[in-house]
Order: sequence, then structure tokens, then C-alpha cells
Amino acid sequence: MSEKRQQLMATAYRLFNRHGFHATGIDRIWAEAGSTKRTLYRHFPSKDALIEAVLTARDAEFFALLDARQAGRSGREARLMALLDGFADWFGRSDFYGCNFINASAEFGDPRHPVRKLVASHKRALRDWVQRRLECDEEVASRLCLLLEGAVVMTHSYQETGALARVAPMARALLGLPREDNGGEPWQYHKQDQ
Repeated sequence: MSEKRQQLMATAYRLFNRHGFHATGIDRIWAEAGSTKRTLYRHFPSKDALIEAVLTARDAEFFALLDARQAGRSGREARLMALLDGFADWFGRSDFYGCNFINASAEFGDPRHPVRKLVASHKRALRDWVQRRLECDEEVASRLCLLLEGAVVMTHSYQETGALARVAPMARALLGLPREDNGGEPWQYHKQDQ
């Protein structure tokens, strides 16, 4: 990826996070990226194409974070704790403004729109990832994702820093893991060594 394309995407990501997709004008993106409108359109034929590129990059970054947290973890309990740690890493980022995909879904109402299709694809991929990594069926994976999505909204919208700690015992129960007060380890965030 060219340096200019990366710079345009990073600027767009920052502005979309802070101001929303529709409220962020294309002129502001190229100006703040230190570029020109012509350069922007050379890399992205439309604003929607830029949004799609930003979301696609965010998708890859998000799953890379979760995969990194899973490295060397075996057993469902350890992988669940690593999943919660991955979400905590994300929530602790300075550019955490909630879920880009939830935000995009709210702004792009038509389920046939390419952005909404990307949102649906990302959410299905998360459910499938959870199902594989935590060795559960699709229904349990869907319920776990519902808990995680709720934690995202509570953390962002309500500034509820303890949302993941509240999710942990419910997630354990869904997976049939022992309750924390019966020998299971309570979830506490473990910062990953950098």
C-alpha cells in the first residue's frame, strides 16, 4: 500500500471515529491528510470506497489483535480469558470510539448497501471466529457475541469500565465453565507484553 493511501485511510479512520461517516466530508479528509482531492480520488473512486477500505483494514486489524491474544492459549477457559483481554486491549486504545461496524450500521440503513454488507460480513466473521476458538455451537457463539457487543456499547456509550468483568461470568456459564466462586478463575485484564 502506498504511503499516501495509508495516510488518507488513517486520516479518514480518525475523522470517521470522531465525527461519523456521513458528517465527515471528503474535502476535510484530503485536507487533513495533507493531500489533494485528485490524489484521494485516484486511490478511492468514491467516499463509499474509502469507507469500505477503512472498514476492511479495521476488520483485519481487529482479528489480528484477537488472534495475537489467542497465541499459546489452550483450553476453552484460557481462550475465553484471552478473548476478553483482546477486547480490553481494544477498549483501552486512545482511538476507541465504539465499534466502527456498529457505527456504520447505524449510518447506512439499507441492508443492500455495500457498507452494510461489510458490517454483516464482519459480524458473521466474529461469530464464526468465536465458535471456532471457543469450540461451541453457533447458538452459543451468537449469545457470546451478544454479550461482547453489549460490552462494547456499555464501555463506549456509558463509559462503563467494568462491562467486560460483568460479561465474564455470563460467558463462562454459556460455555459450561465452572463458576468463579467454585474454583474457576475470575477474569481480570492481563495487559499483553509489548
